Amino acid sequence: MMSFPLVVIFLLGTMVNTFAREHIESTQSPDSKISIDFYTLNGGAATSISVTGIINGPLWFKKRIYYEEPMQEVEVEWVNDHIVIINNHTLNLDKGEWFAD
Repeated sequence: MMSFPLVVIFLLGTMVNTFAREHIESTQSPDSKISIDFYTLNGGAATSISVTGIINGPLWFKKRIYYEEPMQEVEVEWVNDHIVIINNHTLNLDKGEWFAD
C-alpha cells in the first residue's frame, strides 16, 4: 500500500526532469571524443531554475557531470581534451570528476 504513492512520486519526478528541461548548449572536446549537452531544468513554482550537463556515452548511456542551482546559463571552456571549465568549476573528465551544488 505504501509503495504505490512512492512509485507515483518517482514517476512524476522523472516526468518533470524529462519534460521540463530545455536544451541550451552542446559542446565537444577539442579532439571531438567527448560531447556534453547542457539543459536548464525548471521544476515549477516551488523550485529554482538549474543547469545540468550530461555527457553522451556509448550507445544510449548518459552521465550527469554538472548540476548547479540556481543557475540559468552556462559558460564552457575546454583547457585540453579532458579538462573542461564550466561556470568557473574545473572538471577533469579522465578522473571522473563532476560538480553538483
